[in-house]
Amino acid sequence: MSEALMNMTAQAKLQEVEELASKLGAAESMLEVGYGQLAVGLREVADQQYWRGSYESFGQYIEHLKSTHNIGRAQLYNYLSSARVLENDVTTDELSKMGISKAMVLTKAKQGKDDSITPAALAAALDPKVSVKDLKKLLFEAGAIMEPDQSSWMDCEFEFMVDDNEREVINSAISAARHTDPVTPSDIKEYAQRKDIMLKLCMAYLADHAALAIEGEV
Repeated sequence: MSEALMNMTAQAKLQEVEELASKLGAAESMLEVGYGQLAVGLREVADQQYWRGSYESFGQYIEHLKSTHNIGRAQLYNYLSSARVLENDVTTDELSKMGISKAMVLTKAKQGKDDSITPAALAAALDPKVSVKDLKKLLFEAGAIMEPDQSSWMDCEFEFMVDDNEREVINSAISAARHTDPVTPSDIKEYAQRKDIMLKLCMAYLADHAALAIEGEV
């Protein structure tokens, strides 16, 4: 492929992603579903390095999309991650249909266990009657992650927006908990590390404020 043709291909792909990002950014209700084409477009721009010649880095390109179309940086990278990890398991239309939240559940499962995207898991992700929480439970019960028999599923639903100061506070607390004796093992699965850190944070808070807890409130 000649350099001129490569440049034309790159500009066409950048324009395509720009238009998709514009549509999704203008309609927040569409950010959960209908994002598949944008996710795959981002993957192509990154893998083929179509951003070169127009931006100094792929990160700068992501910053452009973020500031121009009101789509969060983390959200854009989640799109990219899901398109890359699920490339051989899920079609573009299926990505759009299931929505980013379910796609990220499948992405994390695939990263932990390569054969976790079974026909049953994919069908559940595509079923609008199956919630994100239900999908996580299905994957858990299918053996994508393992816990003792006496355990039951708990979804803390802890995804939210933060500013830079809040992020620093949270990350510092997580780091402190991780390195508090007994140190959280780094060779166990990521979900188990997060559980251990959460328990440490909760126990540290309860040590001073347990009397304020209201039974059955959560």
